[in-house]
Amino acid sequence: MNVVFGLSAMAIGITSVIKFHSLPAIILALILGALIGEIIDLDSKVKNIFHRAIEKLNFKIHGNKDDYMAFYLIVAVTFCTSGTNIFGAINESITGDYSILLSKAIMDIFAATIFATILGTAMNLIVIPQFVILSICFYIAKLLMPFISAAMLNDFVAIGGLLTFVLGLSIAQIKQISAVNLLPALLLIWPSSYLFSLFIG
Repeated sequence: MNVVFGLSAMAIGITSVIKFHSLPAIILALILGALIGEIIDLDSKVKNIFHRAIEKLNFKIHGNKDDYMAFYLIVAVTFCTSGTNIFGAINESITGDYSILLSKAIMDIFAATIFATILGTAMNLIVIPQFVILSICFYIAKLLMPFISAAMLNDFVAIGGLLTFVLGLSIAQIKQISAVNLLPALLLIWPSSYLFSLFIG
């Protein structure tokens, strides 16, 4: 089933990427985001946070600890920071349309059931950062709505799609790439898209 969910994530990612407005803005944000993520070693920091939380709450780790945490992190990032989830929260905030979040929630229910057979009760922990992150995205979008252009939103969706595609590769075990280290790109795409829209249009 991991392959099925991985391919599904890749398909969602591809459909998001094709909505881009400025490809140079996306590439710049992705490169700079990856550099920042690698320099501060974001992957290890996030992994350690989840690991400490799991140990503190006495969740049972099944099998090899390193393999378990690597897979747990992939799942956590998929649920908490996928481009579809974040775009869904921002889209609902700006337009009032919750259909994207509802569709993703239906998919997540089935995915969570499958992943819980591997990760055990620690799977429940993921809902906390997911709620916090999506709530922050929702309310920040409300504040920034007057400054967000359609082009900037399309570029944000596209880079979110790239991260979702990368997660799909990892879930399907086709290629292990740290999507966590790419997360800064989700922040950098806004100024990058804005600057390129000024000079290129």
